[in-house]
Amino acid sequence: MLWFHNLPLERKLTAIVVATTMAGMLLASVAIVAYQILTFTTLMIAELETTAEILGYNGTAALRFKASRDAQRTLASLRAKPHITGACFLTPTEDVFAVYARDESKPPQPDRPLSEGYTFGWQQLKWVKHIYQDGDFIGIVHIESDVEILYDQVQRSIVATLLIISACASLALLLGFKYLRAVSDPINHLVDTANQVSRNRDYSLRATKYADDDLGELTEEFNDMLQQIQSHDAELQQEIGVRQEAEVSLQSAFDELELRVQERTVELSDANDQLQRSLQEKVVLLKEIHHRVKNNMQVVSSLLSLQTRDISSPREVEMFVNSQNRIKTMALIHEKLYQSDDLARLDFSDYIPALIANLFETYKISPQDIELEVEVSDVLLNLDQAIPCGLMLNELISNSLKYAFPNGRKGKISVQLGPNKDGDTRLVVQDNGIGLPEGFDYRKSTSLGLQLISILSRQLQGGIELHSEAGTEFAITFPVGSGQMGERL
Repeated sequence: MLWFHNLPLERKLTAIVVATTMAGMLLASVAIVAYQILTFTTLMIAELETTAEILGYNGTAALRFKASRDAQRTLASLRAKPHITGACFLTPTEDVFAVYARDESKPPQPDRPLSEGYTFGWQQLKWVKHIYQDGDFIGIVHIESDVEILYDQVQRSIVATLLIISACASLALLLGFKYLRAVSDPINHLVDTANQVSRNRDYSLRATKYADDDLGELTEEFNDMLQQIQSHDAELQQEIGVRQEAEVSLQSAFDELELRVQERTVELSDANDQLQRSLQEKVVLLKEIHHRVKNNMQVVSSLLSLQTRDISSPREVEMFVNSQNRIKTMALIHEKLYQSDDLARLDFSDYIPALIANLFETYKISPQDIELEVEVSDVLLNLDQAIPCGLMLNELISNSLKYAFPNGRKGKISVQLGPNKDGDTRLVVQDNGIGLPEGFDYRKSTSLGLQLISILSRQLQGGIELHSEAGTEFAITFPVGSGQMGERL
């Protein structure tokens, strides 16, 4: 049905009118033909019944007296009716008594048993009638008639119906072409106007109103819509003009801004280059400073080492060695800083093993005698934290190496550094040596090393925990970012 949907409106309406007319006429014609067939069939059956009754009446005497010749003459009267193809009289025992056949080569063939009434087939109409006289059953009359006359009547009816349908369809087509234009012309004009408006964007066009009907009302609504569109289009064109002027101004301002941005970008690029050069110079300078500080401390440590050669007192030698270790501790920090890419923070996971190795070498401790366990997270400390933390590590590990394992006793030293659950930094130095005396209070000790630990922990805004149940354990906790300039020793 796609082809029908794509037809022009005028042809659709014409096709609908013609199809409707033809359908109605076809249904009416079929009904008329069916009625004629039924009526003619009824007439044929009635006529054959009448003929059978007449033959039965006329053949009563012949059947009663067994006069077959008289019965034959009675049947011969059927020659006046050419549609009757055959007939016969039969005895009560259904034996043939007399026969008539229009075509002698095709005598009638009654179907036994013979029941009174008619039988209608495609080629023949048969009638069987029982003959009675004074209440006695004396015989049977059988008549056969062809139905060609019925088929002729049906054919004539069909031809007449086709002629009527053709005539009505032609008339409907003519009337459709004449009167449907009153519907299709306004719609086609409306479509043409809409197409012109769409192609040319000319909203001043108006459709012509043909009549004051529904199509006329549709045309008025269409024209009103065009009027509104025309008004909106005029406003839109005016707004577009204003926006175009604004776009020109905006583009001009944008071009000027882009030029300024380019100029500023060049200036910032030059300034950035200067800052990079300056930063590089400062990095080199800071590395040089750390390097020189480290060298100077090495010189001081070397001077102290030379000085110990002229000292005979073991206590004084120990004091000089402790001072050397403290200087080396600070020098190692500066060494690690100038070797690092980050000059502001020190990675203690790399610093602690180097510090412990230096202390083991200073006190001539073999790793086979003292087992070392180091557990350090990736902790980054700035210079204000690194130096106090390094000095505390130096003091705690030195104390363990010197006092925890007397007389060549073997043992284990454990160092831990990392964040705790609160996010603070926790430093733990633990040994399994002889431990501290009972009741020992590090806060009241006269040892310079323990005094340094107390001072340095306060500088880091931290706290100290001391446990000596099984060996000695110092735990120092301090917040990240503690130890500000000016609080240093």
